[in-house]
Amino acid sequence: MPHLFSHIMVKVEQDIPNWILDEFGRLTFKSARTIFLDPEVSCGRDKFIWSSYILSSKTLVLWKVFHGRLPTDQHIQNKGPHICSMCTLCEKHEESIQHLFFEYANALRIWNWVRHIFPIYHFSNKDDLLSFIKSDGSLLVKLIKLVVITFSIWMIWRMRNYARFQDKIEVSMAILVLKI
Repeated sequence: MPHLFSHIMVKVEQDIPNWILDEFGRLTFKSARTIFLDPEVSCGRDKFIWSSYILSSKTLVLWKVFHGRLPTDQHIQNKGPHICSMCTLCEKHEESIQHLFFEYANALRIWNWVRHIFPIYHFSNKDDLLSFIKSDGSLLVKLIKLVVITFSIWMIWRMRNYARFQDKIEVSMAILVLKI
């Protein structure tokens, strides 16, 4: 039986509990309940990307990018099945989050457009996006940055899905605006 689990990789990191024990070191119903009521605990470190001003369906795509959970070919391959991978949009490279959102030509056009609004930033990976969204600014500026990034990520994912499942490349308003 031990050989069945030999392929499982375990990360060696400190486990940080999300709950508070009582004075006797026990997890009580009251302290467990706070895990679900406290937004800081229940949403964790990604709390800042969830906003009532942005549809959850759009934010979910952003969350999946940050966590590597979008069903790209590379993600599916990492789960086990061996499939032939090719970016549906450029038909040249393997499809991955990195390629789709940070290397594909139209994605680069979108990020160049974002740089016209926020000229300081360059986006080459998802960590750059996180740093950009979390960077200094008023609440309104942070919200605007979040909206711009969320919409950009969602638009790229939408183009990919439209090309893959409708068998055509979508010419969206965002791309037309970027060419002007």
